[in-house]
Amino acid sequence: MDEAIAKEKTLIIDRKYTCPVCDKQIRAKSVKSNAAKFIDTMVDLRPLHNNINVTKYDAVCCPNCGFAALTKNFTNTTQIQRKLIREKIQANYKSHEEVECDTYTTEVAISRMKMALLCTVTKGGKDSEIGNVCVKISWLYESLAEETEDEEKRALYLKEADNAAFKAYEHLSNARMKEDFPIAGMNETTLDYLLAYYAYKKGEYQTCMQYLSGVVTNRNTTPRLKDKSLELKDLVSPKLRDN
Repeated sequence: MDEAIAKEKTLIIDRKYTCPVCDKQIRAKSVKSNAAKFIDTMVDLRPLHNNINVTKYDAVCCPNCGFAALTKNFTNTTQIQRKLIREKIQANYKSHEEVECDTYTTEVAISRMKMALLCTVTKGGKDSEIGNVCVKISWLYESLAEETEDEEKRALYLKEADNAAFKAYEHLSNARMKEDFPIAGMNETTLDYLLAYYAYKKGEYQTCMQYLSGVVTNRNTTPRLKDKSLELKDLVSPKLRDN
């Protein structure tokens, strides 16, 4: 077994869940409490840990009916949502035995997260829920790009990361207008910073600056987030002048 995989295996456990759609007992790998050593967040708020990529283990998937969701949302379904999943997902899903593995690869994690996205959209999830899954798909593609030495694949993965980020931007912007905080687990300043970053990536520099101004002047903004906002502002200012 690869040394990195062997180390990662010691940090995860198999957790048991009851699928809310088909009532089957299932298992999913999960990071042990306090096992992940946090280092920092990237510019897109992707969390970095020095020993494991926690986002790989953030979705639970049922191999019997196909229902998948973020771990924190897995059991939070209404009767109407479960009916929609049975009609539109389970009816077309080929059930299978759970695949035995030591850890989830990033590719497998992306596949699981995409299934969570399909189910979240199918059950009529809120914009914040859909946006949250899209954020995590973007993070996973960023991680996959870092893992490969093939420049062609790397460019493809980064493009997929951007596509997921722009979908997240759309849904989280809608959630910002219609939903109460916390949104996708974020308070106002954190969400506004992330929206500012996505606006920057899309070339919407004026919108980016509007969000950043609110973050920088908000008394509740943490010093770390304020620093990130000022760094992003330095990147945006010349773009605005050029335009």
